[in-house]
Amino acid sequence: MTEIDLLDRKILSTLDRDGRIPVAEIAKKLEVSRQLVNIRLKKLEARDIIFGTLTIFDSGVLGYNWYRVLFRLLNISKKQKEEFINYLKEHKNVVWLGEVGGRWDIAVNFACESPVAFNTISEELSVKFGEFVKEMETLVYVDIYDYSRSYLDPDNSSRKEFFHRMSENKSIKLDSIDKKIIKNISTNGRIDNTQLGKMLGVSRNTIKKRIENLIKQKVILGFRTFLKLHNIGYQSNMLFLQVNKLDRERETELYYYLQMLPQVTFVVKHIGKWKVGLEVETKNAEEFQDLLLALRSNFSDIITDYDTFPLLKDHIINYFPDGVL
Repeated sequence: MTEIDLLDRKILSTLDRDGRIPVAEIAKKLEVSRQLVNIRLKKLEARDIIFGTLTIFDSGVLGYNWYRVLFRLLNISKKQKEEFINYLKEHKNVVWLGEVGGRWDIAVNFACESPVAFNTISEELSVKFGEFVKEMETLVYVDIYDYSRSYLDPDNSSRKEFFHRMSENKSIKLDSIDKKIIKNISTNGRIDNTQLGKMLGVSRNTIKKRIENLIKQKVILGFRTFLKLHNIGYQSNMLFLQVNKLDRERETELYYYLQMLPQVTFVVKHIGKWKVGLEVETKNAEEFQDLLLALRSNFSDIITDYDTFPLLKDHIINYFPDGVL
Protein backbone atom coordinates (compact mmCIF):
# COMPACT_ATOMS: atom_id res chain seq x y z
CA MET A 1 0.00 0.00 0.00
CA THR A 2 1.18 3.52 -0.85
CA GLU A 3 0.37 6.49 1.36
CA ILE A 4 -1.04 9.50 -0.47
CA ASP A 5 -1.32 12.99 0.98
CA LEU A 6 -4.13 15.53 0.70
CA LEU A 7 -2.83 17.05 -2.55
CA ASP A 8 -2.63 13.61 -4.16
CA ARG A 9 -6.20 12.96 -3.05
CA LYS A 10 -7.41 16.25 -4.49
CA ILE A 11 -5.70 15.58 -7.82
CA LEU A 12 -7.18 12.07 -8.00
CA SER A 13 -10.61 13.37 -7.01
CA THR A 14 -10.48 16.03 -9.74
CA LEU A 15 -9.49 13.46 -12.36
CA ASP A 16 -12.16 11.06 -11.11
CA ARG A 17 -14.79 13.69 -11.94
CA ASP A 18 -13.22 14.78 -15.22
CA GLY A 19 -10.36 12.66 -16.51
CA ARG A 20 -9.86 14.94 -19.51
CA ILE A 21 -9.32 18.14 -17.55
CA PRO A 22 -6.04 19.88 -18.56
CA VAL A 23 -3.22 20.03 -16.02
CA ALA A 24 -3.40 23.84 -16.06
CA GLU A 25 -7.04 23.69 -14.91
CA ILE A 26 -6.23 21.21 -12.15
CA ALA A 27 -3.49 23.55 -10.94
CA LYS A 28 -5.87 26.51 -10.98
CA LYS A 29 -8.59 24.62 -9.10
CA LEU A 30 -6.19 23.43 -6.41
CA GLU A 31 -4.21 26.70 -6.30
CA VAL A 32 -0.84 25.07 -6.93
CA SER A 33 1.64 25.30 -9.78
CA ARG A 34 1.24 23.38 -13.02
CA GLN A 35 4.73 21.97 -12.51
CA LEU A 36 3.75 20.51 -9.13
CA VAL A 37 0.65 18.84 -10.59
CA ASN A 38 2.75 17.28 -13.36
CA ILE A 39 5.27 15.97 -10.83
CA ARG A 40 2.53 14.47 -8.66
CA LEU A 41 0.82 12.84 -11.66
CA LYS A 42 4.07 11.21 -12.77
CA LYS A 43 4.63 9.88 -9.25
CA LEU A 44 1.07 8.52 -9.02
CA GLU A 45 1.58 6.71 -12.33
CA ALA A 46 5.01 5.42 -11.27
CA ARG A 47 3.52 4.04 -8.05
CA ASP A 48 0.90 2.17 -10.10
CA ILE A 49 -2.02 4.03 -8.55
CA ILE A 50 -3.59 5.29 -11.78
CA PHE A 51 -5.17 2.49 -13.87
CA GLY A 52 -5.89 4.71 -16.87
CA THR A 53 -8.26 7.42 -18.06
CA LEU A 54 -11.37 6.04 -19.71
CA THR A 55 -14.20 7.64 -21.61
CA ILE A 56 -17.60 6.81 -20.14
CA PHE A 57 -19.99 5.91 -22.96
CA ASP A 58 -23.64 4.95 -22.91
CA SER A 59 -23.69 2.35 -25.68
CA GLY A 60 -27.38 1.86 -24.88
CA VAL A 61 -28.28 4.95 -26.94
CA LEU A 62 -26.87 3.11 -29.97
CA GLY A 63 -29.00 0.04 -29.27
CA TYR A 64 -26.53 -2.10 -27.33
CA ASN A 65 -27.60 -3.71 -24.06
CA TRP A 66 -25.25 -4.90 -21.34
CA TYR A 67 -25.30 -8.41 -19.94
CA ARG A 68 -23.45 -9.32 -16.75
CA VAL A 69 -22.34 -12.93 -16.39
CA LEU A 70 -20.94 -14.50 -13.23
CA PHE A 71 -18.95 -17.72 -13.50
CA ARG A 72 -18.25 -20.27 -10.80
CA LEU A 73 -15.50 -22.52 -12.10
CA LEU A 74 -14.96 -26.24 -11.59
CA ASN A 75 -11.91 -28.51 -11.95
CA ILE A 76 -9.89 -25.92 -13.83
CA SER A 77 -6.10 -25.65 -13.77
CA LYS A 78 -4.21 -22.38 -13.51
CA LYS A 79 -3.27 -22.61 -17.19
CA GLN A 80 -6.85 -23.32 -18.26
CA LYS A 81 -8.12 -20.40 -16.18
CA GLU A 82 -5.58 -18.13 -17.86
CA GLU A 83 -6.80 -19.34 -21.26
CA PHE A 84 -10.39 -18.58 -20.23
CA ILE A 85 -9.46 -15.09 -19.02
CA ASN A 86 -7.36 -14.36 -22.13
CA TYR A 87 -10.24 -15.45 -24.36
CA LEU A 88 -12.54 -12.97 -22.59
CA LYS A 89 -9.90 -10.21 -22.65
CA GLU A 90 -9.70 -10.53 -26.44
CA HIS A 91 -13.46 -10.74 -26.95
CA LYS A 92 -14.77 -7.83 -29.01
CA ASN A 93 -17.95 -7.44 -26.92
CA VAL A 94 -16.42 -7.36 -23.43
CA VAL A 95 -16.95 -4.09 -21.56
CA TRP A 96 -15.50 -5.22 -18.25
CA LEU A 97 -13.74 -8.33 -16.98
CA GLY A 98 -12.84 -8.93 -13.37
CA GLU A 99 -11.64 -11.69 -11.08
CA VAL A 100 -13.69 -11.99 -7.91
CA GLY A 101 -13.70 -14.01 -4.70
CA GLY A 102 -16.35 -15.77 -2.65
CA ARG A 103 -18.59 -18.25 -4.45
CA TRP A 104 -17.83 -16.75 -7.87
CA ASP A 105 -14.55 -16.64 -9.79
CA ILE A 106 -15.08 -14.46 -12.87
CA ALA A 107 -17.43 -11.56 -13.59
CA VAL A 108 -17.78 -10.17 -17.10
CA ASN A 109 -19.99 -7.60 -18.83
CA PHE A 110 -20.87 -7.92 -22.52
CA ALA A 111 -22.35 -5.24 -24.81
CA CYS A 112 -24.66 -6.86 -27.38
CA GLU A 113 -27.13 -5.54 -29.93
CA SER A 114 -29.78 -8.15 -29.11
CA PRO A 115 -30.61 -11.10 -26.85
CA VAL A 116 -29.91 -13.35 -29.84
CA ALA A 117 -26.39 -11.90 -30.18
CA PHE A 118 -25.77 -12.43 -26.47
CA ASN A 119 -27.07 -16.00 -26.67
CA THR A 120 -24.59 -16.71 -29.48
CA ILE A 121 -21.74 -15.48 -27.28
CA SER A 122 -23.02 -17.51 -24.33
CA GLU A 123 -23.23 -20.69 -26.41
CA GLU A 124 -19.73 -20.14 -27.82
CA LEU A 125 -18.43 -19.88 -24.25
CA SER A 126 -20.24 -23.08 -23.30
CA VAL A 127 -18.68 -24.93 -26.23
CA LYS A 128 -15.15 -23.72 -25.45
CA PHE A 129 -15.17 -23.70 -21.64
CA GLY A 130 -18.41 -25.31 -20.47
CA GLU A 131 -16.63 -28.28 -18.89
CA PHE A 132 -15.01 -25.87 -16.42
CA VAL A 133 -18.17 -23.98 -15.46
CA LYS A 134 -20.07 -25.23 -12.42
CA GLU A 135 -22.54 -22.36 -12.29
CA MET A 136 -23.37 -19.32 -14.41
CA GLU A 137 -25.61 -16.38 -13.48
CA THR A 138 -26.81 -13.89 -16.12
CA LEU A 139 -28.17 -10.42 -15.36
CA VAL A 140 -29.47 -7.87 -17.87
CA TYR A 141 -28.71 -4.19 -17.28
CA VAL A 142 -31.56 -1.68 -17.13
CA ASP A 143 -29.99 1.48 -15.67
CA ILE A 144 -26.41 2.27 -14.64
CA TYR A 145 -25.22 4.94 -12.22
CA ASP A 146 -21.49 5.71 -12.06
CA TYR A 147 -20.60 7.90 -9.06
CA SER A 148 -17.40 9.83 -8.46
CA ARG A 149 -15.34 8.95 -5.40
CA SER A 150 -16.28 11.71 -2.99
CA TYR A 151 -14.33 9.96 -0.22
CA LEU A 152 -11.04 10.91 -1.90
CA ASP A 153 -11.26 14.61 -1.06
CA PRO A 154 -12.42 15.43 2.48
CA ASP A 155 -12.92 19.07 1.45
CA ASN A 156 -15.33 18.26 -1.39
CA SER A 157 -18.12 15.82 -0.55
CA SER A 158 -20.23 16.54 -3.67
CA ARG A 159 -20.65 13.68 -6.14
CA LYS A 160 -20.70 13.63 -9.92
CA GLU A 161 -23.14 11.16 -11.47
CA PHE A 162 -22.69 9.49 -14.85
CA PHE A 163 -26.14 8.08 -15.64
CA HIS A 164 -26.54 5.47 -18.39
CA ARG A 165 -30.19 5.39 -19.39
CA MET A 166 -29.58 2.34 -21.63
CA SER A 167 -32.33 3.47 -24.00
CA GLU A 168 -31.80 3.52 -27.78
CA ASN A 169 -31.90 6.79 -29.73
CA LYS A 170 -32.32 5.80 -33.39
CA SER A 171 -31.71 9.36 -34.59
CA ILE A 172 -28.00 9.09 -33.68
CA LYS A 173 -25.81 8.02 -36.57
CA LEU A 174 -22.04 7.68 -36.23
CA ASP A 175 -19.82 8.20 -39.27
CA SER A 176 -16.29 6.86 -39.76
CA ILE A 177 -14.66 9.87 -38.06
CA ASP A 178 -16.90 9.54 -35.00
CA LYS A 179 -16.02 5.85 -34.75
CA LYS A 180 -12.29 6.50 -35.07
CA ILE A 181 -12.47 9.18 -32.38
CA ILE A 182 -14.39 6.82 -30.08
CA LYS A 183 -11.92 3.98 -30.65
CA ASN A 184 -8.97 6.21 -29.76
CA ILE A 185 -10.42 7.98 -26.71
CA SER A 186 -12.19 4.92 -25.29
CA THR A 187 -9.20 3.76 -23.23
CA ASN A 188 -7.12 6.94 -23.54
CA GLY A 189 -9.41 9.73 -22.40
CA ARG A 190 -6.60 12.24 -21.94
CA ILE A 191 -5.31 12.14 -25.51
CA ASP A 192 -4.84 15.68 -26.81
CA ASN A 193 -7.17 16.98 -29.56
CA THR A 194 -4.20 18.11 -31.64
CA GLN A 195 -2.48 14.73 -31.38
CA LEU A 196 -5.70 12.87 -32.17
CA GLY A 197 -6.38 15.16 -35.13
CA LYS A 198 -2.95 14.36 -36.61
CA MET A 199 -3.55 10.64 -36.14
CA LEU A 200 -6.90 10.81 -37.96
CA GLY A 201 -5.94 13.40 -40.58
CA VAL A 202 -8.40 16.07 -39.42
CA SER A 203 -8.07 19.40 -37.61
CA ARG A 204 -7.92 19.91 -33.86
CA ASN A 205 -11.15 21.88 -34.10
CA THR A 206 -12.91 19.00 -35.87
CA ILE A 207 -11.96 16.65 -33.01
CA LYS A 208 -13.15 19.19 -30.45
CA LYS A 209 -16.52 19.70 -32.15
CA ARG A 210 -17.06 15.97 -32.71
CA ILE A 211 -16.42 15.17 -29.04
CA GLU A 212 -18.71 18.02 -27.96
CA ASN A 213 -21.45 16.64 -30.22
CA LEU A 214 -21.04 13.10 -28.84
CA ILE A 215 -21.41 14.57 -25.35
CA LYS A 216 -24.52 16.52 -26.42
CA GLN A 217 -26.03 13.32 -27.85
CA LYS A 218 -25.20 11.55 -24.55
CA VAL A 219 -23.09 8.96 -26.32
CA ILE A 220 -20.25 10.26 -24.14
CA LEU A 221 -21.20 10.78 -20.50
CA GLY A 222 -17.81 11.91 -19.24
CA PHE A 223 -14.20 10.96 -18.61
CA ARG A 224 -12.78 9.27 -15.51
CA THR A 225 -9.35 8.32 -14.28
CA PHE A 226 -9.57 4.81 -12.83
CA LEU A 227 -7.46 3.80 -9.87
CA LYS A 228 -5.84 0.66 -8.51
CA LEU A 229 -7.56 1.00 -5.17
CA HIS A 230 -5.58 -1.62 -3.27
CA ASN A 231 -2.46 0.48 -3.86
CA ILE A 232 -3.94 3.31 -1.77
CA GLY A 233 -5.39 1.15 0.98
CA TYR A 234 -8.95 0.54 -0.28
CA GLN A 235 -10.75 -2.67 -1.09
CA SER A 236 -13.63 -3.15 -3.50
CA ASN A 237 -16.61 -5.43 -2.96
CA MET A 238 -19.53 -6.28 -5.18
CA LEU A 239 -22.90 -6.44 -3.46
CA PHE A 240 -26.05 -7.82 -5.06
CA LEU A 241 -29.51 -7.26 -3.61
CA GLN A 242 -32.64 -9.30 -4.17
CA VAL A 243 -35.66 -7.02 -4.06
CA ASN A 244 -38.84 -9.07 -4.48
CA LYS A 245 -41.40 -6.62 -3.13
CA LEU A 246 -42.06 -4.00 -5.80
CA ASP A 247 -42.69 -0.70 -4.04
CA ARG A 248 -41.85 2.28 -6.27
CA GLU A 249 -41.56 4.73 -3.39
CA ARG A 250 -39.24 2.49 -1.39
CA GLU A 251 -37.25 1.65 -4.50
CA THR A 252 -36.68 5.37 -5.13
CA GLU A 253 -35.64 5.78 -1.49
CA LEU A 254 -33.19 2.87 -1.87
CA TYR A 255 -31.46 4.39 -4.89
CA TYR A 256 -31.27 7.78 -3.18
CA TYR A 257 -29.81 6.14 -0.06
CA LEU A 258 -27.14 4.42 -2.15
CA GLN A 259 -26.35 7.67 -3.95
CA MET A 260 -25.63 9.32 -0.61
CA LEU A 261 -23.12 6.66 0.47
CA PRO A 262 -19.62 7.87 -0.49
CA GLN A 263 -18.35 4.27 -0.55
CA VAL A 264 -20.81 3.27 -3.30
CA THR A 265 -19.31 4.06 -6.71
CA PHE A 266 -21.41 1.97 -9.09
CA VAL A 267 -25.11 1.04 -8.99
CA VAL A 268 -26.93 -1.10 -11.54
CA LYS A 269 -30.58 -2.00 -11.88
CA HIS A 270 -30.80 -5.53 -13.28
CA ILE A 271 -33.31 -7.90 -14.77
CA GLY A 272 -32.66 -11.25 -13.12
CA LYS A 273 -32.23 -12.82 -9.71
CA TRP A 274 -30.44 -9.77 -8.28
CA LYS A 275 -32.37 -6.59 -8.99
CA VAL A 276 -29.65 -4.24 -7.73
CA GLY A 277 -25.88 -4.55 -8.09
CA LEU A 278 -23.35 -2.30 -6.35
CA GLU A 279 -19.64 -1.73 -6.15
CA VAL A 280 -18.55 -0.62 -2.69
CA GLU A 281 -15.09 0.74 -1.86
CA THR A 282 -13.98 0.75 1.78
CA LYS A 283 -10.80 0.91 3.83
CA ASN A 284 -11.41 -2.45 5.47
CA ALA A 285 -13.85 -5.34 5.92
CA GLU A 286 -15.32 -3.82 9.08
CA GLU A 287 -16.36 -0.64 7.25
CA PHE A 288 -17.98 -2.74 4.54
CA GLN A 289 -19.87 -4.89 7.06
CA ASP A 290 -21.13 -1.78 8.87
CA LEU A 291 -22.43 -0.39 5.58
CA LEU A 292 -24.10 -3.69 4.69
CA LEU A 293 -25.74 -4.03 8.10
CA ALA A 294 -27.14 -0.48 7.94
CA LEU A 295 -28.43 -1.04 4.40
CA ARG A 296 -30.19 -4.28 5.34
CA SER A 297 -31.65 -2.69 8.46
CA ASN A 298 -32.97 0.41 6.67
CA PHE A 299 -34.55 -1.59 3.83
CA SER A 300 -35.45 -4.87 5.52
CA ASP A 301 -39.00 -4.55 4.15
CA ILE A 302 -37.89 -4.86 0.51
CA ILE A 303 -34.44 -6.55 0.55
CA THR A 304 -35.10 -10.29 0.77
CA ASP A 305 -31.58 -11.60 0.12
CA TYR A 306 -28.07 -10.49 -0.78
CA ASP A 307 -24.77 -11.80 -2.09
CA THR A 308 -21.38 -10.22 -1.64
CA PHE A 309 -17.90 -10.98 -2.92
CA PRO A 310 -14.58 -9.12 -3.22
CA LEU A 311 -13.41 -7.67 -6.52
CA LEU A 312 -9.83 -8.90 -6.72
CA LYS A 313 -8.64 -7.60 -10.08
CA ASP A 314 -9.85 -5.60 -13.07
CA HIS A 315 -8.51 -7.19 -16.26
CA ILE A 316 -10.19 -4.90 -18.75
CA ILE A 317 -12.49 -1.87 -18.72
CA ASN A 318 -13.70 -0.45 -22.03
CA TYR A 319 -17.12 1.18 -22.18
CA PHE A 320 -17.12 1.05 -25.99
CA PRO A 321 -15.47 -2.22 -27.14
CA ASP A 322 -14.80 -3.01 -30.79
CA GLY A 323 -17.95 -5.12 -31.02
CA VAL A 324 -20.04 -1.97 -30.59
CA LEU A 325 -18.15 -0.14 -33.34
